[in-house]
Amino acid sequence: MPLPPRLRRLNLAGNNFSGPVPDAFLASATLRYLDLSFNGLSGPLRIPPPLANSSTPPCAALTHLRLAGNLVVDQIPGEIAQCRSLRVLDLSRNVLEGPIPPGLGRLTALSVLDVSRNSLTDRIPVELANCRELTVLVLTNLTASPGEQPEFNAFLGGLPAEVLAIRALEVLWAPRANLDGRLPLSRNGTCGLRVVNLGQNYIAGAVPRWFGECQDLAFLDLSSNSLEGSVPTGLMIGCLTYLNVSGNSLSGPLLSSEKSKCSSRLIGDDTVMQYYDELVDNTLIGNSFGSELGGNASVALHDFSNNRFDGTLPSLTLSLHGNYSYGLWLNGNMFNTTLSTGFFGFCNDATGIAVNLSSNQLSGSLDMLSSCITIRSFDGGYNNFSGSVPAGIGGLHLLRSLVLRGNNLTGQIPGQFGDLAALKVLDLSRNYLSGSIPLHLADASHLEVLRFDHNRLSGSIPSSFSELTQLTILDVSFNNLSGDIPNLRHPVDCGFFIGNSLLQQCFGTNASLPPTEPISSSKGAKRWGGQMTKFKSLMVILVAATTAVISFLLVILFFVCERRKRAKISNMRTKVVVTFTDAPPELTYENLIRATSNFSIQNLIGTGGFGATYKAELAPGFLVAVKRLAMGRFQGLQQFDAEIRTLGRIRHRNLVTLIGYHIGESDTFLIYNYLSGGNLETFIHEMGSRKVTWTEVHKIAVDVAQALAFLHCSCTPRIIHRDIKPSNFLLDEHLNAYLSDFGLARLIEVTQTHATTDVAGTFGYVAPEYATTCRVSDKADVYSFGVVLLELMSGKRSLDPSFSQFGNGFTIVSWGRMLVQEDNTSEFFSQGLLDTARKDRLTEMLKIALSCTSESVAVRPSMRQVAAKLKQLGHER
Repeated sequence: MPLPPRLRRLNLAGNNFSGPVPDAFLASATLRYLDLSFNGLSGPLRIPPPLANSSTPPCAALTHLRLAGNLVVDQIPGEIAQCRSLRVLDLSRNVLEGPIPPGLGRLTALSVLDVSRNSLTDRIPVELANCRELTVLVLTNLTASPGEQPEFNAFLGGLPAEVLAIRALEVLWAPRANLDGRLPLSRNGTCGLRVVNLGQNYIAGAVPRWFGECQDLAFLDLSSNSLEGSVPTGLMIGCLTYLNVSGNSLSGPLLSSEKSKCSSRLIGDDTVMQYYDELVDNTLIGNSFGSELGGNASVALHDFSNNRFDGTLPSLTLSLHGNYSYGLWLNGNMFNTTLSTGFFGFCNDATGIAVNLSSNQLSGSLDMLSSCITIRSFDGGYNNFSGSVPAGIGGLHLLRSLVLRGNNLTGQIPGQFGDLAALKVLDLSRNYLSGSIPLHLADASHLEVLRFDHNRLSGSIPSSFSELTQLTILDVSFNNLSGDIPNLRHPVDCGFFIGNSLLQQCFGTNASLPPTEPISSSKGAKRWGGQMTKFKSLMVILVAATTAVISFLLVILFFVCERRKRAKISNMRTKVVVTFTDAPPELTYENLIRATSNFSIQNLIGTGGFGATYKAELAPGFLVAVKRLAMGRFQGLQQFDAEIRTLGRIRHRNLVTLIGYHIGESDTFLIYNYLSGGNLETFIHEMGSRKVTWTEVHKIAVDVAQALAFLHCSCTPRIIHRDIKPSNFLLDEHLNAYLSDFGLARLIEVTQTHATTDVAGTFGYVAPEYATTCRVSDKADVYSFGVVLLELMSGKRSLDPSFSQFGNGFTIVSWGRMLVQEDNTSEFFSQGLLDTARKDRLTEMLKIALSCTSESVAVRPSMRQVAAKLKQLGHER
């Protein structure tokens, strides 16, 4: 049904509409604004062709297209470039796969492009640089709330320098996008960037100096990459609300900054402001330091942790406007100076301060800490601080957490700590403190954690600690304490009191019993003894009766709970098929049983450690593969259900599609799309009877590598397959390769049932460290992939009978290494490869496979690196 001819704006967001995106909506010649976000729309996105006798596409007037939060599948259609007036294109939170179409570069009016939380792959098209008005580019987004669509985009290569140089670009958001390469060291034209998030990628090289020319830059996240060198001197650190370069290899001194004149240019576009607020605020509020700063939404963070910075501590001056709290992370570096008043200069600029200096080489006293009256959290653990703990810290009334563990502090614990009404965490462990624990410390009524272990404290533990209602950890182990353990309000770990030979024995929860009152005379003692005898007899009777009643009630409760549990499981195991996509009505339990002839051997198409797979034709032309899991009796039904639902959301062009599943009393099976090309094991076995070309082998190798790289790098949680072998790769009629059985080892684990030996891998493909230690990592998958690649190049099996001439234990890995050492690699490759590819290209692929099968785990490349190298082989001329 067509839309009204004059309709300009249609907003149907946040409903429960299902089915495909209606053609009529995108065929309207007048509709300008279309918002169908957060419904249940599914199927591929179709752009209607131009009407007959018209060169103007129907969607030419559309300026806003929002489809976020649906179940749209397949690729982003290149025809969307026909909607030439588009300013906002939001396709986030769907199940789209494949590349970003280069044709989007023809949308010259495009201002916002959000494709995050899909399953996109391939390179970022350089053609996007033609979108001169592009202001917001969101490629990935990790700030998802619980229950929301996770991020599965995993791009190849680096971010094109031309895209990064778009003058209008203000928000660039691409954390954990699988990007590599280097950032361009030069940039033409003015920089309008306000927000840049490239954290958790594989970007190498130096931090570009031109970031200092971005006058409006307020948010910069380059964390967890492979960056080297120093922080650019021109970067206006004091103007950045968020600066995170942690987890790199940056080095040298961290230079001090002067007070800067920050940009006062306001964000004019409402859409840009919306993205700015949502992305930045979620990152700031969700950061770990938020709680340490009292949950204040107006916060700033500069994180330089876990690098190689050395020398003196920087003197950072902030130039931010308004009231805000400030976190400074310098931990995990090699700073080797003392604390100075210059370092704490930022304390005059913020209303709340959190500082982490742990794991450096700092020395000297902590006296300067008392000058920062707005500090809320300070971690100076694992340094070389010496002298006494300054009593002046007792004047820091905003202090919530103080961690000074692992230093060389001496003297006594200042009693002034009891004046800190906000104090929750006090950790002075692993120092050389002496004297007694101050009684006044119990006046800090909000204390939750007290750690004084591994010191030289003496005397008793103040009994007033029993009045601290929020105290959950009191660790005084390995001191010289004596006397009683107070009755604490929370369960006690007796390990917190060991190493004190004169301390009363710990009895666990509510550690000690109250002492018996002293007896003043023998007559009183006799009378008391008689009363105690009668009292004990009465207590024995009461305890016996109470025990019998409680046991009876527990038995009844057990049977009631067990009955309810069985009823619940029975309800869950009805004959229902749960699907993850719009499935045809033929996909029912009864039809699956009928189509497989009740799992008859005549329909069997494969077996493995996880079970058998059957072919089922539910309707003419509608074929599925049904994997019947050999998992016995379930012990973890709810965990299994949660795991399989997680796997059902995973989409990638080189993974078989999990359509649905069934959990039953007698049968549990998974339903996949059927692939007609058989498996890779059959393909390799038949290589001797037909010549397989370089193009075919290279395509399969890249497909297989990309599938594994996606599981290792882009899934949440990451998935390690653990049974990589040719039979677990399926082919379609065009020889596109798909990885199957991903995540099934994890499913087996959560059911807590016996698993076959195939779950731990198949002999000939198992990495040596996995076979000997049972410790598995993603590098075990890399090893197995290397074996599969060797088979694919040679047409031989991992344990081919022809290897028997070389002795026991000789495998395809040994054969490949031997031929490389003898410079006789031509003997390794199948005849079809030798006829269709240069020898140097084949030898390079062989070396890639052998690097994957290195016995040293550290030497093996990651699957992301392997996929990139294999793809590069296809580009070489």
